[in-house]
Amino acid sequence: MKLWPLVPVPPAGGTRRLRGIEGLRATAAAAVVIHHVWIFDGGARIGDDAGADVIFLNFALGVTLFFALSGFLLYRPFAAAIARREALPSVSGYLRNRALRILPAYWVILLFASFVLATAATRAGGDGGIAFDAMTDPVELVKAMLLIHDYDPDSIAVGVGPAWSLAVEVVFYLLLPVMVFAVARVARTVRVRERRVALLLAPPLFLLLLGILGKVLAGVVIPGHPAEGYSDNWHSVVERSFLSQADLFSFGMAAAVIHTEVVDLRLRLPRHWRALALAMAAAMFVPAAISLNSGQLSYLPENTAVGLAAALLVAVAAFPVDGARPYWLQRLLELRPVVAAGLVSYSVFLWNVPVVIWLEEEGLFRDGWSGLGFNLALTVAVVGALSIVSYRLVELPALRRKRRREPIEAAQLEAAP
Repeated sequence: MKLWPLVPVPPAGGTRRLRGIEGLRATAAAAVVIHHVWIFDGGARIGDDAGADVIFLNFALGVTLFFALSGFLLYRPFAAAIARREALPSVSGYLRNRALRILPAYWVILLFASFVLATAATRAGGDGGIAFDAMTDPVELVKAMLLIHDYDPDSIAVGVGPAWSLAVEVVFYLLLPVMVFAVARVARTVRVRERRVALLLAPPLFLLLLGILGKVLAGVVIPGHPAEGYSDNWHSVVERSFLSQADLFSFGMAAAVIHTEVVDLRLRLPRHWRALALAMAAAMFVPAAISLNSGQLSYLPENTAVGLAAALLVAVAAFPVDGARPYWLQRLLELRPVVAAGLVSYSVFLWNVPVVIWLEEEGLFRDGWSGLGFNLALTVAVVGALSIVSYRLVELPALRRKRRREPIEAAQLEAAP
């Protein structure tokens, strides 16, 4: 059965959807799924393989791509309004849309993982480790539902494990309007557009410096091992907080400013800039990923370089093309099954760990490299089916209640972590 009849794929272009974005979401979600199949089962069943660890552990950096997408998509309408001296999008509508985008599906999947699959993450005994079972502590469950569990060492990463990044996203959602209003207040007296554009680069610069500060705090002031980020200590709290991850949003925000100038024909990029951008992204990503190993999304400075590489990838995919024919990467990301997978990527992101744990506990995973391929295929099948159901029954009804923002492409403002 094809995926896209079950997940209607809207056309790209016009005022509905930016080309390439859903494909990037699908890419990020697929990377996260591969990473979790490896760390929760694949590595143990195959045995020690340092080379494989370098490859599979770094698929966690799909989360960095999600952060870059959020920075780009959510800052873009505000940046465009300020650059063009137009009215700002409604902040109340923006916050309402953010809540409708992330909370309904998250709550449903968190409760299902806890009380049906019994594979929600919980703190085991008193050793600070993480087990997977039903969340029977109502206080911990409420903290997880409100996405404040990662501010307490005793409850960090409980519930749906990847939701630590949702807690990071929520801080970005709340901080973004504050930064926008600060810039708008200054920019309203600035008549020259180039100066307003320069002001728009202040928020991403602020987040870049904030993220670097957080990384220094986690690495020097409250030191810990790069792979320790889920332990019950304050180092892990800081490492998994917005403070240490803020820089990963900054480059996507800067790309949003440049995007407006390109769309408004005030900036013309060099003819072969996409090939150069991809080469630069690879030149930053590959050595950073090799040196990271177990330090993905930690306080290590290599993560900042990966954030820049992710933003370059977003620009290559989302920026308009000069001619009628899209760039090859855009065409690849616009394949209908890829776009359909991108539309359900948020559900995929939330379902994958509870499902992987459940499949492993049920004894359905196999050993060896051939077993890894089987395990990935089985995980994709189960997670995909559940994601289609939650998308159609939970996400879509919530998304239909969102307030559209004019005249910016409203349907695209749904960045999922």
